[in-house]
Amino acid sequence: MRKWWFLCVFLVLWHLLGYALARRSGPAQWTDAKPDRSGAQRIVSVAPNLTELLYALDLDEAIVGVTLDSDYPPAATEKAKVGTFWQPSIEAIIACKPDLVVTLAFQQHKSLVARLRRMGYDCLTTDIWTVDDLFAGIEALGRATAREAQAEQLIAGITAKTRRLREILQDQDRPRVLWVVQREPLRVAGQNTFINELIELAGGQNAIGPTLHKYPPIGAEQVIAADVQVIIEPTMVKGDPSRQRDQALAHWHRLPTVPAVADGRIYVIDGDVVSRLGPRLYQGIETIAQCLHPDVLGE
Repeated sequence: MRKWWFLCVFLVLWHLLGYALARRSGPAQWTDAKPDRSGAQRIVSVAPNLTELLYALDLDEAIVGVTLDSDYPPAATEKAKVGTFWQPSIEAIIACKPDLVVTLAFQQHKSLVARLRRMGYDCLTTDIWTVDDLFAGIEALGRATAREAQAEQLIAGITAKTRRLREILQDQDRPRVLWVVQREPLRVAGQNTFINELIELAGGQNAIGPTLHKYPPIGAEQVIAADVQVIIEPTMVKGDPSRQRDQALAHWHRLPTVPAVADGRIYVIDGDVVSRLGPRLYQGIETIAQCLHPDVLGE
C-alpha cells in the first residue's frame, strides 16, 4: 500500500514539474481538447481577437458562439452571443453545445475554463501578449482544430508582409511616437507592451523611455521633454473618427512647442485594428507606418 502511495505522489510531482518548465519555456497554450483530426465542429470564442483568428483559419461554419464585442468580420455579429469579453456567460456557452471553447489567459477566463472543464467541456487557453505569443496562439488553434496548414499560411503571410515593409523603411529615420491610451488624465503605452512592438515594426520608436508600468500616466512636462514627433490615438468608440481627431487637435493645441503638434502630426486610427492581436496584425502595422512615413507610404 505504501509503495502505491509513493508512486502516486511521484506522478503528481512529475506533472507539476513539467507544467512549471512549460510555463518557463515560452508562451503558454493550455488545452484539453481531444485529438480529433477532423477538427472541432462546434466552437465558442470568448475574445474578439480569437474570433477573428477562427475566421482566418476558415472555421466560420464551426463557430457557434462569440462575445458581444466580436464584431469582425461582419459575419461574426450574426453568431449566438455568450456575454462579453470581460463577463462571459457560462449558461450561454453551454447552450451552444460546444465541443471546444477558446479563451485567453485572463482571470475571468481562467475561472470560466475551470468550471467548464469540471463539467467535461474541452477548452483551449492561449496566452497572447506579444507578437510571438500571437504566432504561438495561431499554431495552437491550428492544432486543436485540424487547421495546421491554414495556421502556417496565416503566419507566413503576416511575416512576409512585415519583412517587406521593414525593407522599404530600413533607410528611413525612426520618428519618436507618443501612443495615447487615455487623454485625460493622460496615459500612454510604455516600452513593455505589444504596442511598442507595433511602433518598432512600423519604423518608429517609442518616445517614452523605460517605465515601471506598462501603460504609465504622464504629465505635460514629460511630453515636452520627450520631443514627440508623432502622436497616435486609437479610436475609443465606434463610428466616425473625425470627431475624436477634432477633440485631439483641440487638446494637443495646448502644447504648441511639441514637434508633433507644431507639425500637425496627430493621428486617430482604428482602435480595433491596432489593439487586437489577431490576423489583422499587419494591417495595424501598416496603418501605423503610414502615420510615421507618409512621404514613403502615403497617409
